[in-house]
Amino acid sequence: MSELRDLLAIAERTAAAASAALLEHRQSWAVVQAEIGREVKIDADKRAEAIILSALEQATPFAAIAEESGWSRVRERGDRYVWAVDPLDGSVNYLRDYPHCAVSIALLDDGVPVLGVVDCFVMSERFSGIVGEGAWLNGKPMRVSDIADPAGGILQTGVPSRASAESMKLFEVRLTAWRKVRMIGSAASALAYVAAGRAEAYRESGSMIWDVAAGCALVKAAGGEFRIGGDALDQPLEVSAGNGRVALPD
Repeated sequence: MSELRDLLAIAERTAAAASAALLEHRQSWAVVQAEIGREVKIDADKRAEAIILSALEQATPFAAIAEESGWSRVRERGDRYVWAVDPLDGSVNYLRDYPHCAVSIALLDDGVPVLGVVDCFVMSERFSGIVGEGAWLNGKPMRVSDIADPAGGILQTGVPSRASAESMKLFEVRLTAWRKVRMIGSAASALAYVAAGRAEAYRESGSMIWDVAAGCALVKAAGGEFRIGGDALDQPLEVSAGNGRVALPD
């Protein structure tokens, strides 16, 4: 576990550096570079990713998959341990001065998230955790909630980015099954809130692994569970997570 502790410390320092830069340069980096459907790419995404990948490359021998640079190096190397990086989860929120955005860094062990950091820099909240060891919010222990009935719980979700008639029907079912449904526009933040006991479950379709890896590690580290489904990790995924007391949402 000491090795994972050391790697978590590296991820925390790296996330902190990227978060500080995102806050400092918010006005100049909030420039739209591309719009793809409902998704927006802004200058901050690439700048924060460059900071993160440079720091991780200097500190560890592992390759990284990331939102901007993709999977090319990982395919070439075939490493057991791989960093999964979303340099700015919630780009539109960042652009519009909506507080739910985060730097997300995870370590995958043969594709499975084993540690994660989600730095919600606008809110001054840093969530971190190691599966099998524990999870922390700003250095203090955190745990998932004890609520077992969806009718009394909160579901974190989002409108499927690749919506189909079937996925929208399932989305409607979820809306009626839970006491409250929250859509905050940042998968990493939403999963971190499940880990911290602020919500009971998370469900979303079409996520990429860098969107959810750190958050899933946090949920597991905090006593919950997650399920990642899909044809391959470099393809859009079906992701569920919960506190281990409510059933994982379909």
